[in-house]
Parts: sequence; C-alpha cells; structure tokens
Amino acid sequence: MISNRQSCFEKVRYIKLGAGASMKDRSCIQSGLAYIGFGTSDSELFLLASKGEWEAFRSLAYQRDENGSEQARKQRASSAANQVQAFFEADTRTLWITFFAGKLYYGSFAEYSHPVINAGMGGCTRSVDGGWRDKDANGGLLKIENLSGNLTKIRGFQGTSCNLSADQVAYLSTRLSGQVPAYIAQIDKARELMVKGVLTAIRTLGPKDFELLVEIIFSRSWRRIGQMGGVETFIDIVYEDCLNPMRRIAVQVKSETNAKEIDRYCSDEQIQLYEKLYFVFHTPDSQDILEGYELPEKLEVVDGLTLAGLVVDSGLVHWLKEKTS
Repeated sequence: MISNRQSCFEKVRYIKLGAGASMKDRSCIQSGLAYIGFGTSDSELFLLASKGEWEAFRSLAYQRDENGSEQARKQRASSAANQVQAFFEADTRTLWITFFAGKLYYGSFAEYSHPVINAGMGGCTRSVDGGWRDKDANGGLLKIENLSGNLTKIRGFQGTSCNLSADQVAYLSTRLSGQVPAYIAQIDKARELMVKGVLTAIRTLGPKDFELLVEIIFSRSWRRIGQMGGVETFIDIVYEDCLNPMRRIAVQVKSETNAKEIDRYCSDEQIQLYEKLYFVFHTPDSQDILEGYELPEKLEVVDGLTLAGLVVDSGLVHWLKEKTS
C-alpha cells in the first residue's frame, strides 16, 4: 500500500539498480536497497561524494575516463556527478522507481537512510523505507506490460538515474493510487456504448449470418475442421488448435435459447469428446436463464453481451454494419 507520504512525493527519479548479469538489481530488490555505482570499484569517487565535494568528484571522474574526446569526457563526468549528487542528497520527499523482472518497483529513502560506500558492489547503497513495492494502492501488480509506454520508455535512458517528466509523474501518481487515467475511463465508456449498439445489431442477423459471425470470431484463434450445421445436432462447428491438432473444441450456435436447451448441453455426454464446448447465443428467453445451473467445466456459455464485446475487440464492427444496415 502507498503511505500518505509516498502519495505526496515532490520529485520522482528513475534509477537502474544493475545491468547485465551483475545480479545487483535482484539483490537490491530483495534487500530493500537502492544502489548507484556506474560499474566502478573506485571508492575514492564516493568518498568525495560523501563530503559533498562535487567539483572534485567531476575532476576525478574526468581523469579516470580515458575514452573519447575531451568534451565527451567532461559531459560524462558532469552527468555522473549530477546523478550521484541527486542520490546522495535525496530526502524522503523523493520517490524512486526502477524496473525488475517485468514489474515496476517504487520506494523512497527512510529518514535514517544515509549513503553507505559498498566496495564489494562497487558504489553506494541507501535503505528504502519499508523496502521496494510492486503493487498499487488496490493491491494490483504493476506489470510493465500494463503500463503506459510513455513511462516504461525511461528504461532506455543511457545513464543510471534521471528525473521523470511532468506527464510521466502525473501518470505514475494515478497508477500508484489505483485510479484509472481519465482517457482510459473515456475509452471504457465509449466501448460500453458501442457494445450495447453491437448487441442490438447482432440480434437483427439471420441465422446463417449469425453462424458466420461466430465462425469468423473463433477462426481468429482456432482452425475450423468441421462443417457448420449438418446432420450433427449437438454441435455446429469443430475447431482444432493450429499448434496442437490434438486439442479440439466444438461450438454450438443458437440465435435464441432457453433454460431447457442449456440443461441438455450441461448433461450431454458429447461434452467429453472435446477440450471445450462453447454454447453461443444472442437472445435468451429470460434474464436469469443460467440461474440455478452449475455449468460443467468443459462447457462455456457465451451470451449476446459477451459476443458483442468480442465483435468490438476483433475489429468486426464494420463487417456487422455492412450486414445489418
């Protein structure tokens, strides 16, 4: 959970805790430490940092750097000094973020936390108050794949540590507090309205076009091997996994249905022939058609609203409009 202090941070900095196979990042996450070192075991640099002698730090860093032009060496020395200074002088009002094992971690330095020169790690460490966190205020994991690219692109920063931009800070604050960004709320609202409209349109389709729609949706993930309809009354379409043909599913399509038909599918032994059976319909004869049923594990019922969502997510709205307008 985010403490009041962490929800009111004044500055946010990104920091790389390690690189390559150094394992420093894993050690820091597990130990509740922040680390800065620039891959050097030269403790003299950090002794100067501990005394606040930043000009001397720049001068020594410049002398130690033997690669590139004089201007490039000066720039690298100045950048290193600025990054180490920010690390050394940060207080509890600075929030630090890092990325490890597919997740974002965040934390701030404890009041008692002071830089400790760690020759073994080749740099300095500071204690993170309560350790690194990887969950938002609602307990949701902060997975990189679910975060805005505008924030996660900071991982490509060439240095060790840097400030976040104003828009990155605003987005991060929203995510850590467990809120939904305003633009996501707008998208969700628009999608909800579209799904309702799509459901109405689906219910105007004839039986053949409805079956075709269902077939198109399932064919996005599975390969059809059985004919639609025909003499088999229990199933309409059979599919196989493109990567593993031994995995097969069956689909039954009904424009309208009732509790009696649901009950028959729940008890039919043919369910056992397939990895999964999908019973798809768009119009039930009552709102509580599934009430009182404990569906078999292999049977999944796809109602009209669920199907409408699949139409939207599969990019089939235009197809549906052409069929129903």
